[in-house]
Amino acid sequence: MAEQRIHIWAGMSQNKTEEQFYKYFDQSKFLKDNHNFNTDEAYSRDAPDFNLRSQFSKDIGMQYDYDADWITIYHGRKRISIQAAIEELPVWDDQIEVEIYQACVNKGISTVNCILCYADDELSVDNPLENYNDMIYIGSFNNPS
Repeated sequence: MAEQRIHIWAGMSQNKTEEQFYKYFDQSKFLKDNHNFNTDEAYSRDAPDFNLRSQFSKDIGMQYDYDADWITIYHGRKRISIQAAIEELPVWDDQIEVEIYQACVNKGISTVNCILCYADDELSVDNPLENYNDMIYIGSFNNPS
């Protein structure tokens, strides 16, 4: 059975509107600039403007942009148990859910209002930041696909 590496972040985003929360993941300006770089012969630079990447891409060290097809984001106004949040993720293996739950508990997380799952076999978060848009990095897990 093939496996896929997933990375999990979870936390409490209390002082942000939903719009402010999702702005952290907005890569539309970079995607437009990168498209222009790849298609416009009159493009004025020799590379796209990497400063336009989403803050999420910058924080996880992505050279370009993250793949939107492989990210799952849950953000709600109310706190929910970490067990309920894990149910929002594209994880279909009970053992992996238990591992994610245990990792959250080990980091002192029992309730959240946001959780993020990003699938990327090549991503390595060796020195996690303290804060990713009010979430902390829980870890990476091998998810059967």
